[in-house]
Amino acid sequence: MDQPDFDYLGPYHIEKTLGRGGMGTVYKGVHAKSGEEVAIKVIAASVADQSRFRRRFEAEIKTLQRLKHPNIVTLKGVGEEQGRLFYTMEYVDGFTLHDLLRKEGKLVWEDVVEIGIQTMAALKHAHDLGTIHRDLKPANLMLNREGELKLTDFGIAKLFGATDMTVVGTVIGTADYMPPEQAEGKPVTVKSDLYGI
Repeated sequence: MDQPDFDYLGPYHIEKTLGRGGMGTVYKGVHAKSGEEVAIKVIAASVADQSRFRRRFEAEIKTLQRLKHPNIVTLKGVGEEQGRLFYTMEYVDGFTLHDLLRKEGKLVWEDVVEIGIQTMAALKHAHDLGTIHRDLKPANLMLNREGELKLTDFGIAKLFGATDMTVVGTVIGTADYMPPEQAEGKPVTVKSDLYGI
């Protein structure tokens, strides 16, 4: 991954790029005073100034603030600096399930069961709070060095009843893991997340 064109964002020194997506870029940062490591999601400039996107971003932040579970990444803070809209999250020192599957090919059944249990625990917590993830896939499941799973990227999560968030007929998500109703632009439910497992 290439280096960003800025060294600091708020109190965080930017160390490296962790990944890119349609809505922005994630960097690893370190708090200049405390030394705390964080993941920083910077929203793409092309969408950050759109009022509709701002509503989506605010809903994403509200979603992350409500989710307090050991298997879901923790929101640390939110800010805007020099036109860069961003939020900081718990940094997971590890790798994605996607990367693990590419490296190992397949997993032993005991690991599959453990990953399934931790994923379901994270989803149960989110669903109990009225949040559907809508993009459950191996790339959004991180495993830390101790083998603990962390569900990431609630960037396209939809709060139950938040009808202004998505236009009817709009398809949002990753095609390879998307349930049929989501692919057809129809409303999603908690069952839509379970399809991805």
